Amino acid sequence: MLKVCWTRKLSVITCNQMFLEVCVFLRNIIIARLIGAETLGEFIFLVLSIRFFAMSTDLAVDRFILQTEQSSINKALAGAHFIIRTRSCLLAVFLLIMGLLSFQGISASCYIILACGSCIRGFTHQGYRLKQRHLDFRPALYVEGFSAVLATFAMYATALYFPTLEAMCFVLLAQSVMHTVLSHLISKRPYYAPAKGSMLRQQLKFGLPLMCAGIAMFWSMQGERIILSTVLSAIEFAHFSMVFQLALVPILIAGRIALTLGLPLMANHKGSPVEFSILLTKFQKYHLGGAGLFVLLFIAAANPVLMLLFGADFKADLSLVALVAVAQGLRLIRIPHSVAAQAFGQTDIPFKANIIRVLVVPIAALSISLNGSLIILLGIACVGEVISWAAQRTLFLTRNSQLTCSTKRPNPPATINQTGIMP
Repeated sequence: MLKVCWTRKLSVITCNQMFLEVCVFLRNIIIARLIGAETLGEFIFLVLSIRFFAMSTDLAVDRFILQTEQSSINKALAGAHFIIRTRSCLLAVFLLIMGLLSFQGISASCYIILACGSCIRGFTHQGYRLKQRHLDFRPALYVEGFSAVLATFAMYATALYFPTLEAMCFVLLAQSVMHTVLSHLISKRPYYAPAKGSMLRQQLKFGLPLMCAGIAMFWSMQGERIILSTVLSAIEFAHFSMVFQLALVPILIAGRIALTLGLPLMANHKGSPVEFSILLTKFQKYHLGGAGLFVLLFIAAANPVLMLLFGADFKADLSLVALVAVAQGLRLIRIPHSVAAQAFGQTDIPFKANIIRVLVVPIAALSISLNGSLIILLGIACVGEVISWAAQRTLFLTRNSQLTCSTKRPNPPATINQTGIMP
């Protein structure tokens, strides 16, 4: 079995995810402080547009690489590179069309700059991810985390001397260049992109449910914010987005840590129902405790943090803060069964759960159209999270009933070095 030092592994994963999400938050602070809330609102809209397209075309080739057979790695990499280049070009076209239409009143030059960055990122070498098959997460930290940190420093320096939205987009372009170059430097395999038909079919079969889940996930996570971006001014949207993002950052970090660490770990134990069930129960306990702690801390600290980072104008109503915290805490509780389903290759389960969550978004939109308040909209979002969690848990346990057939371990507890189970 795998012999790992969990403290070291967990610290590397945590650092990478914190670099990624904290840097996203820091650049919003930089824009708000040095340029203004209106520019921040426009910048957030651009980022949301890119994320929407990225999640709507994500065939999860990085996850396919982690679970494919060793003998098929080179073919899987070639197929992954072909898919990534294709979707990056499509994103560039999408951005250029938005630029031609001057969408949301943002200048075409911003969209053109971001389209160039998308094309460059399409040549990212996925070989650096292969170390994760052996629970070595340092290459991802070097490629993803370091490029995000350096780009954040660059954004601060740029905002000081060139306080425009176009300049911020140039920094994102530079980050794409840095990310792509680092991926090639760290990957030890040649870069291949010719795709084989059989491998592409496998990747499509694996990734299509996850791609559909990604679309559903985007709307389940960001649906209410998309609605608000169309009815609020840029300044009002920036204020709400910072409350939302302050709550979202720790949840995203926790979710990516759980997926990065939990997926290979659970996959290694899926042949043993008893061991898998014990591991899943531990994951559930950790996430339930973390969700409760998060809600309490966020309600207590959100406004002081927002006022410290962005200024007094960003203070939010306490009921709004509480509902945002509860909604994100419920999302954290959903993570264990999502990761467990992916470990079994049952990628349709997270998709179906997110679809259920998305069905609540039109109800939220209707409440806004009927002059409903922001509080009502967030209350509806919380109800959607509860229903989605219950559906996902039921689907997973029903399909994998063998995990609940035995409640006792047949053997004495093994040590971490024997099984790789987290203490």
